[in-house]
Amino acid sequence: MFDTQPRTFREPIMLQLRTLAPLLTLTLAGTALAQQKVHYTYLWHMEQPIYWPDQQASGTDRYELVWQSIQRKDAGATNPTNNLREIFSLPDRVAGYQYRMIDAVDDFDWTPEGGTQISFSGGLIENLNSLGAANQLGYNPTWWQRIRDGRTWRTSPAAGTQVPRVDVVQFGFHHPLMPLVDATTLRKELQLYRRIYNDTWGTGASQSRGLFPSEMAFSTAMIEVLDQEGIDWVIVSSEKISRACSDFPVIFGSGGINTDAPNRADQINPAAGSYFRKSISRGCSPAEAVPFATTPRRARYVNPNTGAVSQVIVVPAMQALSWDDGYAPIGLGGFDAIQSLAPNGIAPNRPQLALLAHDGDNAWGGGYSYYREATPNLASSANGAQYVPTVVEKYLADHPVPANDFVHVEDGAWVNADGDFGAPQFINWNWPLLGASGAIDVENGWHVDARNWAVITAANNRVATAEQIVTRAGGPQSAGLDVGRILYPSAATTSAERAWHFFLGSLNSGYMYYGTAEDFEVKPTIACNEAVQHADAVITGNTTLDTTGPTVWYPQRHPWNPGSVNFGPQYGYQQRAANLNGGGDFYVWTFAYDVAGITSTTLKYRIDADGQRNLSNIENETYAGGPGVGAWQSISMTRRIFPAGNVYNDPSINFFESPTYIADQYWAKIDGQRSKLIDYYIESVDTRGNVTKSPIQHVWVGDGVGSGGGGSNPAVTIAPTQPVAGQQLTITYNPAGRPLAGSSTICFHWGINTWTNVVSGVPMTPNGTTWSTTITIPQNATSLEFAFNNCVTTWDNNAGADWRYTVTGGQPIVQWTIDGARDTASTLVSSNGGVNLWAGLRGDMLYVATNPASGNNDRFLYVSRDPAGTLRAANWAKAGQIASWDAFLANESGNNFSGWFDQGTTSQTQQASSTTGVLEGVINIRSELGLAANAPLPEFVRLAVGTYATADNGALVTTQQVPAPLASNGSIEASEYALVRLCEIAVPANCPQPACDSIDFNNNGIFPEDQDVTDLFSVLAGGMCATCSDIDFNNNGVFPEDQDVVDYFNVLAGGQCP
Repeated sequence: MFDTQPRTFREPIMLQLRTLAPLLTLTLAGTALAQQKVHYTYLWHMEQPIYWPDQQASGTDRYELVWQSIQRKDAGATNPTNNLREIFSLPDRVAGYQYRMIDAVDDFDWTPEGGTQISFSGGLIENLNSLGAANQLGYNPTWWQRIRDGRTWRTSPAAGTQVPRVDVVQFGFHHPLMPLVDATTLRKELQLYRRIYNDTWGTGASQSRGLFPSEMAFSTAMIEVLDQEGIDWVIVSSEKISRACSDFPVIFGSGGINTDAPNRADQINPAAGSYFRKSISRGCSPAEAVPFATTPRRARYVNPNTGAVSQVIVVPAMQALSWDDGYAPIGLGGFDAIQSLAPNGIAPNRPQLALLAHDGDNAWGGGYSYYREATPNLASSANGAQYVPTVVEKYLADHPVPANDFVHVEDGAWVNADGDFGAPQFINWNWPLLGASGAIDVENGWHVDARNWAVITAANNRVATAEQIVTRAGGPQSAGLDVGRILYPSAATTSAERAWHFFLGSLNSGYMYYGTAEDFEVKPTIACNEAVQHADAVITGNTTLDTTGPTVWYPQRHPWNPGSVNFGPQYGYQQRAANLNGGGDFYVWTFAYDVAGITSTTLKYRIDADGQRNLSNIENETYAGGPGVGAWQSISMTRRIFPAGNVYNDPSINFFESPTYIADQYWAKIDGQRSKLIDYYIESVDTRGNVTKSPIQHVWVGDGVGSGGGGSNPAVTIAPTQPVAGQQLTITYNPAGRPLAGSSTICFHWGINTWTNVVSGVPMTPNGTTWSTTITIPQNATSLEFAFNNCVTTWDNNAGADWRYTVTGGQPIVQWTIDGARDTASTLVSSNGGVNLWAGLRGDMLYVATNPASGNNDRFLYVSRDPAGTLRAANWAKAGQIASWDAFLANESGNNFSGWFDQGTTSQTQQASSTTGVLEGVINIRSELGLAANAPLPEFVRLAVGTYATADNGALVTTQQVPAPLASNGSIEASEYALVRLCEIAVPANCPQPACDSIDFNNNGIFPEDQDVTDLFSVLAGGMCATCSDIDFNNNGVFPEDQDVVDYFNVLAGGQCP
């Protein structure tokens, strides 16, 4: 159900809870145990972008807001192509944006310190202001009043220091991906939000000291600006702190990380020891260090010029629990797990803080049941278990972070983003440059994301130069630009201020996130072209006043782990061996632009003396360096004029407006370094001698062969020394000096042929200081890969490289061909609306295929043994519900990504897709269903295809649902799966000839049922039934006859077929 009016009353259960609060609440004095129990809180994120950042059609010269866009589209305009009425009028959003979040807090404010954090983008504020002023789509001029009221509510005075229960945190106004924007731009985005803050949220409480960076995207390079702009704490991904620990357990694939392993240069946090890992339906299993990365800490940035240190408190948000909280009630299981791993917290009076951060306006986590039922119910059950609902400010007041408690945070965003999974390169907003074949090509490649960053880089420089010219000493605005006039353009707004207004409108991360869906790919260009018109009005005739250096985009590196194994969506989710990825050679590249033109762009690098980087020494962080680092070496970077057009003629791209300016690409390659820690930065000089230096970055270059593969690591020995297919092999492991040193149990984790046929959890036998196990290598093996763990969560995977050996004598077996074209041995199972579903079985390997995603839709192929039971929320934050699946194969239209999700760790998974072929995959159905080696496969599996609009909360396209829906209700019911008999799709088919047919006469997958009997008699009487079996039920070749009816009812009653 949806609220249609603001509600301040509670449901009856909440009235009961308030009445019982004195009995339910812990005594406020508490006990030492209670003080150390897990505390928890929320961050609910609300966002809608500026959908058309072009000059509005009439009135003030500013970008267009949503009500103006709707009116213009009503009059026949084409752009924006987004359905704005639908987006903003969804009842859950109308309620969520105005009052439902506050009603939820009101439901559990009987707790002493319970509350929430809210992030609300500036673009959303402006859009709601435009709708509210016009009293449209359910919004009124004071749409913000309930949130203002909530900000005045305080925690209980009996609980000590009082703070607001509702903290609307600071935010980058236009939802920029903060780590990838220039420092000048980041500063303006923060200043702009501070300027609109009081106008929107009132002055009933002070402005927040905290920040939620859009997409939870963070880099320590941001800290100096955050510190200077008054940000005291920032929410970051707990996994990004965890990945920077020296013992982070790397498991590639959905059972672990679906992105590159952390580079050793970032792993400067100490070993954490214990990790909480949980699989989520996004397709990964985040590992979060407990309590190391579940407790607020400090992070720092060293100014490379001066050595001055800036710092900020980092408040880690749990990734797996956050995701789960957005899709279903989470219960206390997660809290129990992390509490058991660290019952005393990280130190006295520093309990763990489980911050649950996710969208507050999408999927189940944006609806009534989440806010008004699950959230207060969790507070009640948590309180009963002595877990503490709180808010960040209250936690920090009661459990302050020590001044010297610093950790490193790896670059990256939350794991929630499609095809990104927290990649340190921010890959979903920054896809690699690709050649025509789809392979990564730094020197000559192109991608729409990169093209947009090139346009933004050029516009940024022209806008910043215009500001510098007018604010110079003696200039017309020497006192500085007026942020208020940038936010609220008027006749008084100057050209430099208006240039910033339009330019900042180009930065919404959703423009890159959704790629070529709708008209997102052209929006940055639209905004930047408007911006540079106003900037050029200042620059023209004043170029001699230019003292602004080139704008250099945040330097990029490929591969992320040179000289080691790489992995992620850019490699088709296959491990990319070091020798196939340049050995240890690597590229550094960027975009650079200057109004005056650029004379040189140089890559500077130096080699660290001992290969170690740590938080107690700043030599690696400054240009000046010190005795622990070598001298800077220089490589002149190659300039390339970056293409502004649709290079590969992608039909989904419509660049109907070309950029006025675009930055050039600059690249260089560092060759010949192995097993080294390297610092590097980029220096660019313009024709007037102005210089820009990028931040210093760091990379560990591996040995170029995978760090110990093939038996070179003394921690591992094998006998015989040359593995042979079909024969036994004994593996001996010595954990001394490694992550598993001192473990009381050690398990073996192995696979063949690049991690297929994976076997997990094989206990090893101790033998003095070593551990051993013996396996039989499969007949079809050509390679062997393995790693070790303590049978729980701590891993030794050879620093992310695993151990790898060539296997001789392997004999290939007939397998399914996965190449983007349907394997012709498969069988057509069902079709609807031009979408087909094929399947086949070879041994235990189930092959499935369907047509690939197309247009602005994503496609999923679900595999289930039995989808009966309660419907679950649709995967990938889609709308509606789906009968339970065991695994699903996904194809995303925006970047043609395909992959398996929710498959078991022992399943063989491969996939390929093509816009002109099929989405296809293979899965070990025996392993997936948890069947023993000698157990028979089930007679049936159930398969279904769902097609959904690509955006979050995208609806099910029922005209492309396979099988065709029985009820077009936006969900996939259990009865809407195809019932597939495995023996019929086996290659070759191996069904025993039955004496009698199935009692499921109409073959609808439901039996026994009355309809089968009705249909049997109808066909016997001459009626038509396209899906029914023939009337020779007993298969004696005589029909029609009475005996068929007698035998049917005999079997129906549980008897045997004669």
